[in-house]
Amino acid sequence: MWDVQLLTKCCRCRARSGRRTIESKGRPPWVVALALVTVLCHLPAMASTVDQTVKAIAGRLKTEQVKVGPEQGTWPQEELFTGLMVAGMADAYEVAGDATYLTSAELGGYYILANAGGNFFGDEALALARLSSLKNDPNDYVWGTNDNIWGLSLKMFYSLVKSSDQGTAGYISSYAGADPSLAVLFMADYTVAAYVIEAEDRETWRNALIDWLSALDDQARYPVMALGAATWALAVTGPSLDQTLIDPCGLGASYWKLKKLEDLPGLLLSHQVPSGQPSAGGFYWRFDHTNGGVQGLEASGYTEDAIFATLGLLGAYGVDPNAGDPNVAAAIGAASDVLTGSVAISGKVWERLCQQGAIYYAYGAEMLRVLRRLPPVAAEPGSSAPPASGESAAVAGTSAAFRRGPAWLP
Repeated sequence: MWDVQLLTKCCRCRARSGRRTIESKGRPPWVVALALVTVLCHLPAMASTVDQTVKAIAGRLKTEQVKVGPEQGTWPQEELFTGLMVAGMADAYEVAGDATYLTSAELGGYYILANAGGNFFGDEALALARLSSLKNDPNDYVWGTNDNIWGLSLKMFYSLVKSSDQGTAGYISSYAGADPSLAVLFMADYTVAAYVIEAEDRETWRNALIDWLSALDDQARYPVMALGAATWALAVTGPSLDQTLIDPCGLGASYWKLKKLEDLPGLLLSHQVPSGQPSAGGFYWRFDHTNGGVQGLEASGYTEDAIFATLGLLGAYGVDPNAGDPNVAAAIGAASDVLTGSVAISGKVWERLCQQGAIYYAYGAEMLRVLRRLPPVAAEPGSSAPPASGESAAVAGTSAAFRRGPAWLP
């Protein structure tokens, strides 16, 4: 008999110093961005290639990873987000070809296997999927099988969830009452990981993601960020972005009335900050492009919103660069410039694109996730050349994402 329980790794929002803060042992990194900034935040006059930026971030993460002791393979004070970092280092390895990045990712992977007890957070599931796709170490293969330990562990997780008394639907129902944007982020993780290992119930996860997406509006905590994550996950799984209605029964938020999956890239484009505005190329965090009525809070300019909105555009564009709005390529180019320009030479990544606010390793890992998919040079409007390392509908080389929602305890 398996029971459902929300773990302490779930999100707890605090307004102590702004829109989001991170709590030790609690807050996931995608609810960390947007600290209160009382001065006008201008983007730094920096220029860096994607490759240089990846090496700066990954070099810092590699150096500061815990190498000995019970938390070997984690990062200081952020051990609960090891899955996200593992996937980021795997992405860095694919960009730079530095074997030490993969060694770092595998070290974190062993920590996940040793501490998760077979019950993986979303970021951990996707981290295992990334490591499984690389399959670098022959010692990682399980004797007597054709599977490596990363892929086999992930397959066992999805199989156990499906075969439990509650089943996959029961696992997913544990999110009832959760903030819609957080639920969307959770489901995006699990959906992509399920498709990577071809789980039998992968369509159930994908349909759940669509259902939660239909509930998303400005009453949620992070609507544009969640929209980006959902667009990425839906683009690289299943039938991709087709004419499926997001809210066919009309029970969701009014924002989704008559909207289809194929509309998602255009919706993301509508939330990009236009040229001439502060943080141009970045993204607003709300659908209405306001600060949500919070005094001192900016309407745009936050790193995580830019990362995940860009990730969504890249997912859609990588699957079919000729589909949808031809301005997607130009939007990706603008986002690429602002993202790479927001990273310090030291590899540090801030919660704001202008290098203000808190600094977390998790921000760097999230940045690596989108940088792996960015084109090396800004795309021109109407360009038909897909970004480098774009995903296919088969989810080749998928990367990691976020936090564990419900936990299944034997």
